[in-house]
Amino acid sequence: MEMKLDYNDVLINPKPGAKSLTRKMIDIAIDLNGDRITPIVIANMLSLGTHKIANIMSTHGILTFLHKEFTAKQHIDLFTTLKKPKRVGITSGVQTWDKEKTIEVCNQVDYGFINVDIANVYANVSGMIDTIKLYKDKFPDKIIVAGNICNTLVLDDLVNAGADIIKVGVGPGAACKTRSEIGVGIPQLSAVQEVATAAKELGVKTIADGGCVTSGDVCKALGAGADIVMIAGMVSASIECDNVIDVDGKKYVNLFGLGSNKQYELTKPTEQEYRPNEGRNLLVPVKGSITDVTNQIKGALRSACTYVGVDNIADFSKNVEFVRVNNIINNSLDKYEI
Repeated sequence: MEMKLDYNDVLINPKPGAKSLTRKMIDIAIDLNGDRITPIVIANMLSLGTHKIANIMSTHGILTFLHKEFTAKQHIDLFTTLKKPKRVGITSGVQTWDKEKTIEVCNQVDYGFINVDIANVYANVSGMIDTIKLYKDKFPDKIIVAGNICNTLVLDDLVNAGADIIKVGVGPGAACKTRSEIGVGIPQLSAVQEVATAAKELGVKTIADGGCVTSGDVCKALGAGADIVMIAGMVSASIECDNVIDVDGKKYVNLFGLGSNKQYELTKPTEQEYRPNEGRNLLVPVKGSITDVTNQIKGALRSACTYVGVDNIADFSKNVEFVRVNNIINNSLDKYEI
């Protein structure tokens, strides 16, 4: 049995560059469909995947995938509030009503991405393929994102159907319990390495979705070959989130996984009685702004590039060498942090 690794199992090995570098010199933007973006996307969670957050993030060059529970009317009405809609994605499932709603919306407004997202790709490959083909045929200019997978077993199928970007990650998210309750998944660093390597050979990009706890994890995800990193838990305490509630005078974000009982209560999915609780229902104390977190990530990416001797994020993964570790952080003074 081959050992698979997670972000906390490795560190990036520093190496000297050919020229002196400062963080200010580093270009952390990538090219995507004629746009220059920071390689980060905000996840399509109910508390995060909103037009409000999309507006904030788009001005920072960051993508946002909207959550799936907006009605067609809400999508169309709120679209007019967006400043840079080509950096925003509509999320769809594979059921008939998902496709009808997405087609209705995309016939009237021009989101940059269609994010085809279901809980278990492996259980419904044909549904994913049919949905990707449908959207690619009707909206050939849109970027089609598909996921999630954690190995290459169905990668060719999704790419041949027309997917432009593959989302990688089964179970690593902070609000996900698939690993503990179902016993399924692959450690995220290894999953990203395997899928990203194969995806590049097929000419498509990847999004590493889940498992990032720190800005260093985002650096590792990109170092492992991902083109973009999706974040949720890292920004889940932001004051800009939806679902901010007051408990005894303190503000919390009610963050819950897309496969949680809380999500099922709100969305009333079909065959609910057969669905296990694969998501956590969390109260996260509000702490700061989403831009505080994304600015920290941007700074970390610049610094990581200087540590491996490159002046742009596009060359980063080609120069990253990981080392196995059994401890990555000295936590001895954590209790004194303010």
